[in-house]
Amino acid sequence: MKDREFKQEVVRTAKKAEQMGLCQYKSGNFSTIDRNNDLVYITPSGISREELTADMIAVVDMNGNIVDAPYKPSIEVSMHINTYNIKPEALGIAHSHSRYATLFACMGKEILPVTVEAIHYGGNAVKVAEYAPPGSQELAESIVHALKDSDVCLLKYHGVLAAGESVEKALLNAIYVEEVAFLYYHLLAINQTQFMPQELLTSLKNA
Repeated sequence: MKDREFKQEVVRTAKKAEQMGLCQYKSGNFSTIDRNNDLVYITPSGISREELTADMIAVVDMNGNIVDAPYKPSIEVSMHINTYNIKPEALGIAHSHSRYATLFACMGKEILPVTVEAIHYGGNAVKVAEYAPPGSQELAESIVHALKDSDVCLLKYHGVLAAGESVEKALLNAIYVEEVAFLYYHLLAINQTQFMPQELLTSLKNA
């Protein structure tokens, strides 16, 4: 894939995320990585999705050094880089602020896999990474445990982090996290205490 194609893929995904209501205006951030050259293509800080073009996408190396950035890279660049380090199979990352998933993040409560839709992101409970200030190195480090056995996690008081084999697949994982969070929230609201047995999801994973 060429430089501009990486940038266009990030723009398409960021715009789609906003259209689907997973993030509003300038919130959230998205990236993809060129593993051959260790370059991360990430959305810029402070640019609305409406204005966003491929020429605005920032490029940084795996140490966070700017390679090409007409605008300042997202403040979460260190979190994206660390996710790529701990998930070597990942080629894309989506960080969203979708409402129901963020509600659980604000409660510090993991999202149980109450529906077969959870199989799309591994079928495990979505864990919560401990709070650290947005854009901080502490936040980049807080995700390690939460992503150990999963491609998705919650950022306490903050939102959702999802990795995938492309930035589009990362967004799809974030979409499914929000869908499961929506269902789990309403099950809790009606005092449901029994949920989909984990062995059913395990059998689906092994099918």
